[in-house]
Amino acid sequence: MEKHSFIGSINGQVISSDSLAERGLAYGHGLFETMRLDLGQLPLRGWHLERLLRDAAVLHIPVQASAVEQCINDFQQHLGQQNIDNGVVKLIVTAGIGGRGYKNPTTISPRIICIYSELPQFDPQAVRLWHCDYRLPSNPVLAGMKHLNRLDQVMARNEWTDDSYADGLMFDQSNHLIETTSANIFLHSPDQGWITPDLHSAGVSGVMRTVLLAEIFPQLGIAVSKVDISAAHMHDCDHMFTCNSVRGITPVLGFNQDHNVVTLTISDQVKMLQSALADNYPCFK
Repeated sequence: MEKHSFIGSINGQVISSDSLAERGLAYGHGLFETMRLDLGQLPLRGWHLERLLRDAAVLHIPVQASAVEQCINDFQQHLGQQNIDNGVVKLIVTAGIGGRGYKNPTTISPRIICIYSELPQFDPQAVRLWHCDYRLPSNPVLAGMKHLNRLDQVMARNEWTDDSYADGLMFDQSNHLIETTSANIFLHSPDQGWITPDLHSAGVSGVMRTVLLAEIFPQLGIAVSKVDISAAHMHDCDHMFTCNSVRGITPVLGFNQDHNVVTLTISDQVKMLQSALADNYPCFK
């Protein structure tokens, strides 16, 4: 009789496979990147890989850049053969097969997974945001990472069913604004200028946020600061936008706070940031 280390079932169908011991599935031990595919290319590929490799080291996942590059290249080639040149590519790197228990196996063999999906519809072009009650936990070690444990976002996103709200504002235990359920966020006020949450203890340091801070704001000569954003900042806010590596920059028309609806306008500077981003990366036009 053939011996199997792991026997299980999925929806009642019994299977025997060591893949059942995948650490990404069992413990969320892994990372992912959501990359925009445009004309067969991944315009922000370098930024995504830089973050992935940096954070993999923190999670003790010894993935090699060359291995990730090869998997992406092969996948892009496959998509090209299927005449697929636009959409979203999700790159997942896990700690692979790990047996029982939380301790890492003596040898970790990372798994690299690429998944294609169609580009979601971006309508409307400006959004309203829900004020989530769920609070993000503080964890300075994991702060900034896009790891596989996304239960915080799942809990927050299921707080509202009103389709007039496209996303939700997420706060930490000290009621500081951190992000939305699927994007980073920038605020403007007459006194503070442009600010974005300091993600030292919670949240995801998104690739698009990094691009804006490193390239687009400096290119336009617009000052921006990373700060702890309190309720006072929210009250003084006159302009706001969210950003991620699929949609780019999305202006915010309003949000609910303290049972009131706060209405915002789209400033000329937001339009300038959108235009500069599109000039540098045409897929975000």
